[in-house]
Amino acid sequence: MTSPAVAALNLLSIIRQETDVIGVAVSFGKDSLATLDLCCRMFSRVEAYYLYRVRGLRAVEEWAKQVRDRHGVRVRMYPHFDLVRLYRHAILQPHWRGLDQTPRITMQDIEICFRREAQVEWIAYGWRRNDSFSRALIMRRYRGVDWSGRRIFPLRVFRRRDVYGYLASRGIARPPMLGRKEQGGLDFMPAAVSWLKNNYPDDWQRWEIDFPFSSVQLSDV
Repeated sequence: MTSPAVAALNLLSIIRQETDVIGVAVSFGKDSLATLDLCCRMFSRVEAYYLYRVRGLRAVEEWAKQVRDRHGVRVRMYPHFDLVRLYRHAILQPHWRGLDQTPRITMQDIEICFRREAQVEWIAYGWRRNDSFSRALIMRRYRGVDWSGRRIFPLRVFRRRDVYGYLASRGIARPPMLGRKEQGGLDFMPAAVSWLKNNYPDDWQRWEIDFPFSSVQLSDV
């Protein structure tokens, strides 16, 4: 039986026949780190991007440095498209004047910007078919490759244990598990917010400037 890692490399090799450059969306969680490593094994140049909720956090900069030190890959930083919803509806913050005029951005807008700046055409995502029902439908529809959208999903057949096994085999330390379903990266889940406050108090201060009501989420943590 073909291992998930071999299946992922075989899938990436299809795109490698078209180009020697690929982009990777990273959250610094286990799935995106495995995807990044797989892409670095297949492509001569790899670019990456991260979507932040609060800009310039030391924790995120440290994660980006680890990626740069290991793979030589620069991680570009863009605002998360979900910030539009958060600001327009004043979530975890007062109703500051002008929030309802926050410019709208989408995932596609970020992809367009990243592709232009990094000079890449294809983008790899660390999505797995057992992440959620919606992602299972996406994997079934595209079978790992979205040709029209120029997106590829190398981990489509991976299970959680396969991801952990791959990281261990490559000597990549497990990232902190934050948020829902042990996903990495900083979002607004109570576990992630609590981790930030306890481990990076300076970042927590910056977080509270943008989202002053975040402490409310910690009442049950």
